[in-house]
Amino acid sequence: MSKVTKTQILIIEDNPGDVDLIKEYLKEASIKDEIIHAPSFFDGMDAINSNDVSIVLLDLSLPDSSGFKTLSNFLEKQPNVPVIVLTGTNNEIVGNQSIKAGAQDYLVKGQFDGKQLGRSIRYAIQRFKTQQKLEEAAKKLYISESRYLEAQSMANFGNWSMDIVTNEMKWSDEVYRIFNFKPNSISPTYSDYMNYVHLEDKDQVEEFFVKAGKDGKTHKLEHRILLDGKTIKYVIIQAKINFDQLTNKFWLLGGIQDITERKISEQLIIEKNINQKVSKIKDEALADLSFHIRTPLSSIVNLLFLLENTGTSKSQAEYVDGLKTSVDDLSIMVNNLLNFSVLVSEKITLEEEELQIVDFLKSTKRIVNLKGDKTNQSIEFELDDNLPEKIISDQKKLTQLLYNLIDFSSNRTVANGNIHLQVTPKDVSESEMKLCIKVSDDGESISNARIKDLLSTDQLIENYSDEMDDSKKDDLGMAIVTKLVEIMRGKISIESKEGKGTHFIIELPIKVVKPISLTPGDVPDSPLNILLVEDHFLNQIATKKILTTWTDQISVDIAENGLIAVEKFREHGYDLVLMDMQMPVMNGLDSSKKIRENSTVPIIALTANASKQEADKCYAVGINAYLTKPFKPQDLYAKIMSLMVAVDS
Repeated sequence: MSKVTKTQILIIEDNPGDVDLIKEYLKEASIKDEIIHAPSFFDGMDAINSNDVSIVLLDLSLPDSSGFKTLSNFLEKQPNVPVIVLTGTNNEIVGNQSIKAGAQDYLVKGQFDGKQLGRSIRYAIQRFKTQQKLEEAAKKLYISESRYLEAQSMANFGNWSMDIVTNEMKWSDEVYRIFNFKPNSISPTYSDYMNYVHLEDKDQVEEFFVKAGKDGKTHKLEHRILLDGKTIKYVIIQAKINFDQLTNKFWLLGGIQDITERKISEQLIIEKNINQKVSKIKDEALADLSFHIRTPLSSIVNLLFLLENTGTSKSQAEYVDGLKTSVDDLSIMVNNLLNFSVLVSEKITLEEEELQIVDFLKSTKRIVNLKGDKTNQSIEFELDDNLPEKIISDQKKLTQLLYNLIDFSSNRTVANGNIHLQVTPKDVSESEMKLCIKVSDDGESISNARIKDLLSTDQLIENYSDEMDDSKKDDLGMAIVTKLVEIMRGKISIESKEGKGTHFIIELPIKVVKPISLTPGDVPDSPLNILLVEDHFLNQIATKKILTTWTDQISVDIAENGLIAVEKFREHGYDLVLMDMQMPVMNGLDSSKKIRENSTVPIIALTANASKQEADKCYAVGINAYLTKPFKPQDLYAKIMSLMVAVDS
């Protein structure tokens, strides 16, 4: 029985985090073939020479090679190995150039998953094999003139020659067909050729013929021809000067290929992917915006927590409470801005986490009551005593759902009107339930036709603009609510009767968890030496302070970046690491990967980038837990206690 040889996949990538993520994606795609990693271009070439590599995933930015030159060098050195280009920038030109140059495919980092990666690898290997077979077949066709002409027709490729003295040309049958002539129906000349060149390309083509007729080098040019005054074709023309001893003449020998279908296909691919590319650019901009807003917000939250616990006077306590409400309100508005931008895309995922539901609703109540005070409206909250202590849900989306729903009710309710929010559990079991949210107001009744419009508002989201009137903009809040309920797999209905008010009823399926309860005495029972890796000065001060004021069992050492963290950890060793993700010199992912090489110490990621992809990267390098800035001190305490309990057990 013959031995089955595994496919060998070579990843030429210098970022360990990206390598680990690709490996995870390959597992998701059920690709169990042998994976080889090379951190540089030189190491990659050495790996190919030492192994029977089936396909290469090539990053264009490497320590010893960068940009499009990386691919050019690879194709020159390894023309018989299929390659998929990996790029960190969403650059359409680089992608198209890569495929034109000979890459089988290109993938933008952060824009593909395991399924897409697996499909790309399988198709690339099969496509490359097919190309090799076609190339072999093309060589055999050159055996006879008839087969050669057949190959020209199949490839939309023709050959021509031109007497550089008389400018008379000879065309193969395929050249005639490219120009919409029957073979041998005219005696072509250079002037005939130029008559069909697109006006905007004439100067380039004339220069091409002049250069090709002088220096003895092969010249190549892509240009357009215009047929019948309306049909545009794209062609690639090649030429080189040659002396024919039989005729004692210099001839310009060349070829021409009709690439119109390929150009149309490329355009279709561009049009197909344009929304995805625009979405990627938007996501990157939103992620950057999120980071630069959440980082200072985290400092403010932590400093307010410390200020609140320093024995403030009654008036100071009121000021602190007002600041906390303003920060919460700002956080909601930031999330609302980011989430609306996300809603217009098709890629929306739930980011579920543990949530203390009663505390969350009380915090929401504090914020909406601030709005009620401004509008002289009474906003009442009724929370069922049987609500569980802790649930699993997407806190940001749940916050926006409630905020937008109450805001919509408030906008349609007159001053001194009443708004009532009731939250009750339904169909409760040990692990799940339905969270029933009912918002009632005494505003004008809503007709059945308008209710239908409010519950079918995808078009309003797509057409939203600053030029809309205020009523349409108010409807946008309800559109976001409806969309969020759909994303969270829930149901929404509206009941409205004249003189009896309007009721907005939402049911959301929710997972119930047994929460980690932290009492004032629930602290580490033995000394805990923590390494805080954080480059932001205020966050260093605030985070260290909330840890050391929690219990005198904790000592905190600070590292300003990931590299210093690795060096300090190797020198001292710590019981737990709090790791910021975005830092100079060495980021949190790379630093955690280095620490994981020799230790299983618990690591908690502290990041301003709230995305599933960021969380996946953290878990891929061995990080144990994940907190998004700004976080509450109690959440940090709970994470620490749960991890330390797991270590002790």
